Amino acid sequence: MGHIFFISPSSPGSLDKLSQWTFRWLVERGGLNEDTTLYTCNTIEDATSLLETALIIGESPALIVLDHADRPKAENLKFSRQLHDGIPESWIIELIPDTMPLPDKDCDENGFFWMTKPVSEEQWHKVLNEVLLQNGSPQWANNNN
Repeated sequence: MGHIFFISPSSPGSLDKLSQWTFRWLVERGGLNEDTTLYTCNTIEDATSLLETALIIGESPALIVLDHADRPKAENLKFSRQLHDGIPESWIIELIPDTMPLPDKDCDENGFFWMTKPVSEEQWHKVLNEVLLQNGSPQWANNNN
């Protein structure tokens, strides 16, 4: 299992509950080891710096969670595109407000994965099962379709 990044540039602290649920899920399944680190980033600059460091040493994240808060901001959308273009092997889950229109499927052919907020612990555990256990990368998930 690789590193997991929780990025909430528009609403610092909004992903605390998800990171706690993720930690508990990893511990319960024995997936937490010395190669797994959970990062929380409250700015795009912090996230970029930490992600660049991980990639320089050859450690692509297993999962990146980006919270768009109540209204997606232009800089967050641009950062999202950069993540998808720059790290296609990593799962990137974007949390969006329930007022934002979604495509027909939560995950599209390009590996984009959206979830509307609020997210329940049960929903989150299902997503973790899908992205961390069943499909190690978005490309693997695409091959199963």
